[in-house]
Amino acid sequence: MSNTDDLDEERLREMERQWADAAQGTADYYGVLNLPRTASTDDVRDAYKRFSRVFHPDRHRDAERREWAQRQFHVIQRAYEILTDDYKRAAYDQLGEEGLRTSLAVGYKMESARDLQEKFEREARRRRMEEIEQWVQSKSDVTVELDVAKAVSPMVATVLQRAGVKNLPLDQQINVKQLFMKHSFSAALSDSVTATVTGHMVSRNRRGAGNLVGTLKRTVGPNSWVSLSVPALPPYVATFKSSHQPSSDTFVTSQATLHTMDLATPPSATVTMGRMMTPTMTAYMSMRTGNQYALGPFWDHSPTRVRATGRQQRQIAREPSGVSIGLSGKNADKDEFVVDVSAGIQQSHVSLNYTRKLDRHFSVSAGLVLVAVGAPLPEGPIERLGDSLDDFDAGLQGLGEASANVGVEGELDEWTKIGYRVNFGLTSGVKATVHLQRLGHKIELPILLSPLLEPDLIIYAAALPLAIAAGLHYTVLKPRRRRLIKQRMAELKEEQRYQLFLQKRHAQEAVRLMAASVERSRDKARAVGGLAIESALYGDLPFGIAQQNTNAVQAAIDGFTQSQSALAATDEPRACDVALALQALVHDDQLVVAAGSSKRFLPGFYDPAFGVAKQLLVRYRFRGQLHEVLVRDDQALAIPMKSHSIAS
Repeated sequence: MSNTDDLDEERLREMERQWADAAQGTADYYGVLNLPRTASTDDVRDAYKRFSRVFHPDRHRDAERREWAQRQFHVIQRAYEILTDDYKRAAYDQLGEEGLRTSLAVGYKMESARDLQEKFEREARRRRMEEIEQWVQSKSDVTVELDVAKAVSPMVATVLQRAGVKNLPLDQQINVKQLFMKHSFSAALSDSVTATVTGHMVSRNRRGAGNLVGTLKRTVGPNSWVSLSVPALPPYVATFKSSHQPSSDTFVTSQATLHTMDLATPPSATVTMGRMMTPTMTAYMSMRTGNQYALGPFWDHSPTRVRATGRQQRQIAREPSGVSIGLSGKNADKDEFVVDVSAGIQQSHVSLNYTRKLDRHFSVSAGLVLVAVGAPLPEGPIERLGDSLDDFDAGLQGLGEASANVGVEGELDEWTKIGYRVNFGLTSGVKATVHLQRLGHKIELPILLSPLLEPDLIIYAAALPLAIAAGLHYTVLKPRRRRLIKQRMAELKEEQRYQLFLQKRHAQEAVRLMAASVERSRDKARAVGGLAIESALYGDLPFGIAQQNTNAVQAAIDGFTQSQSALAATDEPRACDVALALQALVHDDQLVVAAGSSKRFLPGFYDPAFGVAKQLLVRYRFRGQLHEVLVRDDQALAIPMKSHSIAS
């Protein structure tokens, strides 16, 4: 069922795209001239000349027919003008009609076609990024960490009873351990510079802190950017970030943090390098310097290397050095995994995460983390860490933590996701986390259920909510989404009725303009054994052509007759007769329809089955023999071919 739902969603997106194109009067100019996208300028000119012989207004004296020809020729003329101009063609290939309307100067007409193509590719990437940033330029994160262990943990309740604590009020059973809020707003100062202002605050144990950070980000070319962040309030910590993509399958990111403006401590730096090993698998390596090193006499007495006591310099968080390697990948858009191994002097860990998409909108995940710690650092009132590192046993001393997690995530609508995860570990206890994401905004609610590893509590906290989430998804959200898709499809079909009427009328006008000359050429082809299109249907063709019948000719004729009868009996148009339109494309007893474009843009064609996968069924005679072929809408057609022959 999920595959059917996915296909319906794909159909809906295609219908919305087609409707937007139809509403804007957008045409596929390659399809209009029956050309592949690799066609040369000479090919464009030849196609333009062939269609001009039929549709040029000056070739028709009757006023009504001249008006019909003018309508057809307008599209043909525009297709010719765009595809013979390197500048316009590069813009159209990358940005469609929007590229032709843009007023941005991305190049000069004297540049080569290859240079123009590269420039418009960069412009297309930049515009896509701008569209995304317009949606997420305002971002926020809210985290409220709760402790409800006294209310739900049996072990904690037992300990409290032994201590003589009973019947605690609700406000003492549920405690807010931490509140964190962050909000940022971005605005483009120029085409390459973006400014971001971020405010954040944290409150923990009745103590709070906050700051305001300003960030300037500059895009350096299509594949690189750099940024600098500086807070407005102390402590003043400057952060420099950069990203570069040398090729389509490699990337390098770096981050350097300056903990004090007077260089009292060494800056910490992190460099991550990654490479796409296969189309679905990426490997990366990350190196962290930490801030406990010294270069010569510099930072010899840094607060990160000397344990300060009393009223000495303020304590600065010590960041250990380390190296991480990881591998991430996916399989058929269903399975995703991430493996990360980190090695450091004080701590090392291995983490594994696996996500399985049950359908497009619902997934389950599981993870495992193993942490190994080394021997503790020596304590002392004032001691240089550098002097003790030589005696420090860098080998792993034992297991510091083993934890696992299971969770689910689903989509409420196109923009909103909700998830639930349960973490349980030897030292971290049992914690449940609920998160809600909508565009660039995220709310997270971690809930400590117990500081101890309680198997019964793990089962209740994991199995019951996961079962509820799955039941809600399959019994409420998925049927609702299916109804909305069908409703939207019906609305689009209703909106498209008038467009169908116009398309059908224009196609009939084109056929009338071609009819006399095409019928003469077909009669001549029949007389001399040339290529003659006997019949052709284009549209939704679900009618089974019984090609396995022992009498293949009769089976084809019966199937074609049944198709026509079914079309005549239904109120909804499903296919159209395009025999004359195809005969007009025959040249020197050959017919070639290019691949890659919908055939509805050809003269004499229209879309009789909006939002449905269409096919073209052709029966033709060549050298006195009957042939038949069935191709998809975007598939190339080349006739005559011996494999199409129907043997009696």
